[in-house]
Amino acid sequence: MGWYVPVQPPTPLSRVLACSWTATPSGTHRLVPDACLDLLWTSNAAIVLCGPETTAWDFALPTGTTAVGVRFRPGRVTAVFDVDVSTLRDRRIPLEALAGRPAADALRAAIGAAAGPHERMQRLERFVDERLHRPGSARSGSARSGSAGRGSACVDPWAERVLETLATAPRATAGELAARLGTTTRQLHRRSLASFGYGTSTLARLLRFQRFVSLADAAPPGRRSLAAIAVEAGYSDQAHLTRDCRAITGHTPTAFLRDAFPMFPDMSDPYKTDGAFIATMAK
Repeated sequence: MGWYVPVQPPTPLSRVLACSWTATPSGTHRLVPDACLDLLWTSNAAIVLCGPETTAWDFALPTGTTAVGVRFRPGRVTAVFDVDVSTLRDRRIPLEALAGRPAADALRAAIGAAAGPHERMQRLERFVDERLHRPGSARSGSARSGSAGRGSACVDPWAERVLETLATAPRATAGELAARLGTTTRQLHRRSLASFGYGTSTLARLLRFQRFVSLADAAPPGRRSLAAIAVEAGYSDQAHLTRDCRAITGHTPTAFLRDAFPMFPDMSDPYKTDGAFIATMAK
C-alpha cells in the first residue's frame, strides 16, 4: 500500500481505534478529513494528536522520516483524553498538553527502545489501552460497568447513536437528528462539539464524503457513474457531491478521484475494515 500501511487494531481496542498504522511519509502528501483523529509518533521524536480536520491539508517531511500511529474512530478520543474535542479542531497538539510531560516522556522512551516500526506501533496501542483503564479516569468506572469485556470499554453510547443515525439518515437535518435522539438541537450541537469537534452538519458532510470515497474506490475501473455513486453515498444529487467535494478537498470529484486514488489507496481503508461503526458506513 505504499508509504502508509494500516492494520487492524488489537481486538480489545477495536471499538475505540479504526486502525493502527506505520508509514514512511517522505515528500509532500495531502490528507482528507475522515472524522477520525490520529495519535502519531515520528522519527524526530515528536508525539502529537492530529485534531479533527474540516478540510484537506498538505504536509511535507524529509526523506528517511518514519512514523507510526493509531487512528481513533469518530467520537472516541475522549475515552483516552478528557478534553473538549472542539478545542483541538484543525490543530496538532503535543502529547504533553494532553497527558502531561511524565506520560509523554515515558511513551517517547518506550517507543525509542522498540526494535522496529511494528513494535513502536504496539507501544502506542499499549499507551491507549492503559489510558482507557487508568485508575481515576473520568470514564473508566462507568465504561466498564456492565460491559462484556475490555473491547467494549469507554465507548460513548451517545456518540454511537449519532454515528448510527447518520449512517442510516445521511442527509438528516440537525432538527431531525435531534428528534431521533430525543434531545434539543442546542444540546445536540453542544455535545457534538465536545465529542466530535464540530457540529453534526459538518460531521455528516465528512462521513458522507468518506462513504463516497469508499464506494468510488470499490467501483470497477472505467465504470464509475458519479451521479449513481453520489446518491448511494447519501447525496441528493451529483451537484451536491460536487459542492461538498470542493469544500473539503478544493477539487471537483473527477479531479479528486483522478489524483487521489493512485497516491492514497489507504484513504478509505478505515471505512472498509471490520467493526460495528465501520460496517454501517460501508452500507
